[in-house]
Amino acid sequence: MLKLLSAQERQQLLQVLAERYRDESSDAMLAEQAAEGLPYPHLRQTLQRIAERERQHAQWLGEKIRALGGTPPPSPTLPDQATWQELLAAYESEKADKVAYLENTLPDEELEALFHRIAQEEQQNVEELRQVLTRVDPYGLGA
Repeated sequence: MLKLLSAQERQQLLQVLAERYRDESSDAMLAEQAAEGLPYPHLRQTLQRIAERERQHAQWLGEKIRALGGTPPPSPTLPDQATWQELLAAYESEKADKVAYLENTLPDEELEALFHRIAQEEQQNVEELRQVLTRVDPYGLGA
């Protein structure tokens, strides 16, 4: 189905995939940075799981970008240490990400299934981030 896309449709799809790729890469880096600053092993592990899922999402999206003849965008740069506000922003972003994945209409069943799977995992990230945020001292994480 992807082979039947016009050049314009292919470019639009590449833009959507690149945007999602950048977001997933950024979310993975933020979760990793926040995990490094936590003194609580169980919360650190939770954030590391989230980071791993986000890295996997970026990898899948990167593969789709390459399959369409594109190049995944460079990973964004983030501050050296994640703050509580950035974690809260990541929580809000994860909620929006889930909706964004479900709202996209895609020209390919395989890509549609991938976006659905990522949306489900984004919901898991939302739940786990909520647990972390309710247990972390905002002033202890560089509020």
